[in-house]
Amino acid sequence: MADFYQHARVPTLHHLAHADAALREEELREWSVQKPVILLLPALYAECERPALPLILERAADLPYVSEIILSMNGMDASQHELALELCRRTLRGKPARIIWNDSPEMSHVFELMEQADLPGYLAGKGTNIWMGVLELHSRGFDGIVASHDTDILNYSRDMIWRLCYPLMHPRMGYRFAKGYYSRVAERLYGRVTRLLIFPLIQACRDVLGSKPLLEHLESFRYPLSGEFAADMSAINSFSLPGGWGLEIATMCETHHKMPVSEVCQVDLGFHFEHRHRSLNPSKAGLREPGLVTAAADVARCLAWQVLRDCEPKSVEEMLRVIVARYHIRATEWLARFEHVALLNGLEHDPAEETSAVNAFGHALEQLLKTAAVEGLRVPAMRPPVRSVLQRIPEVGKRIEAATTIV
Repeated sequence: MADFYQHARVPTLHHLAHADAALREEELREWSVQKPVILLLPALYAECERPALPLILERAADLPYVSEIILSMNGMDASQHELALELCRRTLRGKPARIIWNDSPEMSHVFELMEQADLPGYLAGKGTNIWMGVLELHSRGFDGIVASHDTDILNYSRDMIWRLCYPLMHPRMGYRFAKGYYSRVAERLYGRVTRLLIFPLIQACRDVLGSKPLLEHLESFRYPLSGEFAADMSAINSFSLPGGWGLEIATMCETHHKMPVSEVCQVDLGFHFEHRHRSLNPSKAGLREPGLVTAAADVARCLAWQVLRDCEPKSVEEMLRVIVARYHIRATEWLARFEHVALLNGLEHDPAEETSAVNAFGHALEQLLKTAAVEGLRVPAMRPPVRSVLQRIPEVGKRIEAATTIV
């Protein structure tokens, strides 16, 4: 049974009934005349050869209120770029679409211009793909809604998109950013990085730093690392975003820094979306992809930087050390909580595997401590808002347009 609990800070829009999806999509189609919707999908080329992305494209092609689909991609060569184009033509059936090839020879000139202006150059990652998609949209004057989600969802439903977009487009709601959430439960509990790293790490930060507004904001989201969101272009083009896996944490922090809380909401997308699961073992990670621990370390680095960036530099290392020590205590408590959830619901549960995940995340935090002591606490490829980049380097807009392929 769904609940209707409201956190004191961020409004939660629950999934309490089976709404008429066709009616909702028709409403969005009418509203999209004034406020168009573009679906921005970040992807490695490898997703083209897996079952999820082709299914997503086939179903998204039928969305009447989505005017265009953008695939912002990396991890491919020229021949694979052609195969990605063929996939889009076959599955989208004439739906307007573009592919941004972020590690192409043409796009390298865009990153060279950015480096010459003392901005971060290329870094392979989801954050780069999203940021470049927003840059491309802003450069051609798009002024509507950007919806985005992960491209490894095996049981994808088009209902996800209308639920994300509806709060931003309904004339009586007034939201400008919607964060999706859902359960990561099938025969067992998934979502280990959220459950066993981010939740206890945010709590550890509160234990050490007190009840800071940013931490209260982060704590109010039910699934901080979900990749599903919708944003008004006027909001997201003001966000500073990292190039790697800290994207979701950075996005939530930017909503705190740049927007009134009344314009931010979280939306219940349903019971369970089946994602591809990453391995804790680095040797079993996919080709040109990080394993779970590598991705988790990236997320933890971004969270620590966001929380501590306003602190006195000399005190950051010691505060981080205390936070990491506190994480180990809090993570043990969260291990017990989720074991009890699994036991009550009759779910498969492996305490040794869960403990192994916490130990791996703890090791990643210890490594972060070591690098922070030498290099300082920083986030690789933290990029400024796209609108400021285009103001500083106007020619970037034309370069990225030239490097984007219309399907």
